[in-house]
Amino acid sequence: MLKRRLLIFACIFGIAIAAVSPAAANKAAATEGNASLSQTIARLQQLAETTSRPQLKGFIEDALADSGAADAERKLAYALKVATDVEGTELWTNSPFVVYEVPALSPEKRLPDSLPSDGAVSDSLKVVSAQDEYEASSFVLAPLRDASSVAFNVSDLQGEGGTIPATAVDMHVVKTWYQGGTAWQSYFYDATKDVLTPELLLHDENLILVDHAQKKNFLRVDYPTGSQYVDVFTKPAKKFDHLREPVADSPTLLPIALKQGESKQMWVTTKVPAGTPEGIYTGTIGITADGVPAGELELKIRVLPFELPDPKTYYNLDKDFYVMLYHESRVKEYMDASGGNSALVDEKLLNTYRNMAEHNAVNIPGPIYRISEPQHFIRQIELMRQAGLDLDPLFGSASAFAPYHFFNEYNSYVAAKAAYEANPTEPNRLKMEQHYNNWRTGIETHKTDLARIYDAVTNIVGHSNLYFDGWDEAGWNLLQWQQEMWQYAKEELGVKMFATGHDSHLDLEIKEDFINWVGDPTREKAAAWHAFGEDKRITNYAYPHTGPENPDLMRQRHGMWLYKANYDATYNYIYYENFLNTWNDEIDGTFRALNLVYPTKTDIIDTLAWEGFREGIDDIRYATKLKQLAADAAASGDPERAAAANKALTWLEATDERSTNADLIRLEMIHHITKLIDLADAE
Repeated sequence: MLKRRLLIFACIFGIAIAAVSPAAANKAAATEGNASLSQTIARLQQLAETTSRPQLKGFIEDALADSGAADAERKLAYALKVATDVEGTELWTNSPFVVYEVPALSPEKRLPDSLPSDGAVSDSLKVVSAQDEYEASSFVLAPLRDASSVAFNVSDLQGEGGTIPATAVDMHVVKTWYQGGTAWQSYFYDATKDVLTPELLLHDENLILVDHAQKKNFLRVDYPTGSQYVDVFTKPAKKFDHLREPVADSPTLLPIALKQGESKQMWVTTKVPAGTPEGIYTGTIGITADGVPAGELELKIRVLPFELPDPKTYYNLDKDFYVMLYHESRVKEYMDASGGNSALVDEKLLNTYRNMAEHNAVNIPGPIYRISEPQHFIRQIELMRQAGLDLDPLFGSASAFAPYHFFNEYNSYVAAKAAYEANPTEPNRLKMEQHYNNWRTGIETHKTDLARIYDAVTNIVGHSNLYFDGWDEAGWNLLQWQQEMWQYAKEELGVKMFATGHDSHLDLEIKEDFINWVGDPTREKAAAWHAFGEDKRITNYAYPHTGPENPDLMRQRHGMWLYKANYDATYNYIYYENFLNTWNDEIDGTFRALNLVYPTKTDIIDTLAWEGFREGIDDIRYATKLKQLAADAAASGDPERAAAANKALTWLEATDERSTNADLIRLEMIHHITKLIDLADAE
């Protein structure tokens, strides 16, 4: 510490000082560390003598007994924090663990060897929820001794307005496993190390076996002949077919195991039924450890007096904010991959689409219409409708460009034309005409196909609000080649165009109607694109791609950042990739697995990041509710309501969504919403 202060002093005042030798610095650090460890031991010895908690006393004594072990410093620090945190409280006095209530969507990486810095010892969970909304809460168990079977029992929640049934509460354990070295914050791969990372939301924690010695993950596959744990963390990745391998989580939470001094995070998802009257509803989560009652948590839900609207854009309440997501969950591809097992494909995709809808991703692109196989398109549309997805507008049913080899024919024609003009021989003329005819044949054939697709799709979905796709991440020459087809699709068929891009698209003569502009979403980008017309919409991807597990990061980047930047949608890559093995974090040495969820044979495993995505969109829905109420108040002619509306809108605009805690923003929005509702009701 002294050396660092001297160095800072020298840098500020330009004073040259002699550097302390590395050996001296290491000796000083060791001395300081030993002193700190001695203080920790002395404090724990004192607490062991004075505490009236038998479970805590045993825990401290076990930690002190291992004070010579390699990881003793960590264990002793863990024990000291637990002992300090429970001082002054009677909570969990006779339990084999201590419970911390923690923010569910925290940026803090909760690992087994750490205790929450953003939580507090508590015997209650508090939830604030709109009607018909999913909300998450969380707690961390700090085990004072081993327990082989810890079970949880949720009661009904009672309130003045009635009952919220226990079935509206779903519990998971947060599974910590190994991921690539940049895990939590990045989707780029670091092959030099694998790190322990909290990610999966499981009902059965034993679905994944984690080998800490090898730093590997093993996935349980329940074969008819017996269950086996399969290595899903190979380097390089090996093929694992999730449509054929019988992998499944439990439908409800199973008992978990606790190991002394290793924290475990629990996740609670509540879904307040639609129409539940406003008020406070209280229930319990009873906990048993090895068959013995070990305490209970009070679960308290404050139900708000409103449901959330569909999200609208920040800059225009009359425009929908679309919640889109790249995905590969399609009937055609899954029928091919499953060997034509239509029953399996139907079950798998219906569960998948329901999972998307439950997380607000209701505008996902639909199936690609293939003229030779219309049955796959029709079946996928039926499944998407059944799951509650929004098919108006419908994205992605056709590509408004001819196959790529016709672009090569076009380039060959341009080169042959230049050669002919430089040397007008008969062979050069024939070559030029051949490439020209090939190119034009491809273009005209594709126009005919697009017209047939348009007629078929509009007949199936019952409307003509369609977006066809441009080439993904096209270079300038490829963009120019597509201009003719874009113009045909827009002017002759009346469909809209969607494409990924960047600032070069500002210079296109025929522009897409919806651009997915890569990178940081800004108001400047939105304004530049919206300037081309009322029908122009903008969204964003790769800031970052999916992959980072941090739920706070995913919440920010898919929610208020886009909304306040005046964007029209979120459309990121990707729900999950069917690339060799979605369960393996290594793709190609450059990227980690790009995914928000993990597939089983018939269903989906949720993650912290996916929960963050849902909450980000819910933030936009809360903001939409606030703006709708403010608009009504401003038009009411009531000075008090108008003043409250102005205050709410001024706050929303001034709040920096990139630096302010998302939970605080949510609570402030709720404050303004309820204030505006109360004022309207008082009239």
